[in-house]
Amino acid sequence: MTLEMSLEWISQPDAEERLYQELYARAGQPLPSLDDDENRPRTIGNVAARREGTLLGWAWLYEDPDGEHAARVQALYVPREAHRLETGRYSPLPPPAEEFEMVTGLYRRAAQEARAASYRTLRWSGPDTGPDGQAATALNAYGHGEYARTWSTNPATWQPPVGLPDAPARRLPEPDLTLATADAEISAAIEGHLAHLNAGKAIRYQRTEPRTLAPLIAQLVTHLRHDHPTVTELNIWEFDDTVRQALPLAGLSITERHMAYELPLTPS
Repeated sequence: MTLEMSLEWISQPDAEERLYQELYARAGQPLPSLDDDENRPRTIGNVAARREGTLLGWAWLYEDPDGEHAARVQALYVPREAHRLETGRYSPLPPPAEEFEMVTGLYRRAAQEARAASYRTLRWSGPDTGPDGQAATALNAYGHGEYARTWSTNPATWQPPVGLPDAPARRLPEPDLTLATADAEISAAIEGHLAHLNAGKAIRYQRTEPRTLAPLIAQLVTHLRHDHPTVTELNIWEFDDTVRQALPLAGLSITERHMAYELPLTPS
């Protein structure tokens, strides 16, 4: 029997600091100084999710600086964030069922609180196949403004596209799998059967066109196949025009679209 998840609306000024204290305690680390940012949007409140008293995560509900009578919500899943604090990396593993359940519950309650506070719209963002996208479906929000994508392939079954030229790349002595040419560099982190990278940080290039960047991406897949045969999935998150055009040329396909979501809040 699954234990029921409880939700708590917290509007006290120090609510977020107390939630972060629980998060850092779980990660076994001291809480850093949480400096006030005068440019930070006005907080409306926080919704915390717990199971048997243990903090699963929370959603920060705040005033949208870009929209009149609009609020934004952003969820944090404690096990995922604790992993980042402990390892220095975000977990590349797919969200568990608990995270899907939590985010939908948090956003539903956040919508109720935003409506009660006379906001007309609730906004959030995230991948269409992840917890944010599922919450959008469950709450009848609509997606617009695609801002990024995740591209994937299985190195073992990947085939280089016909006509793709070779990229004379050298491997750099980095902790991650890093390849470089005269004009570009790509680096993938490997965790178990997954290789993943944020293209904004891990793909660097100068004066490079998509058709000349694509062979370097293909070389990365080839190295994963031969040097890391246990890797069964490569995920690349991108929001860049050049990288976006290079990835299909290298034989990768879109598996997630990262969307902005909007939920109209009708008066209660």
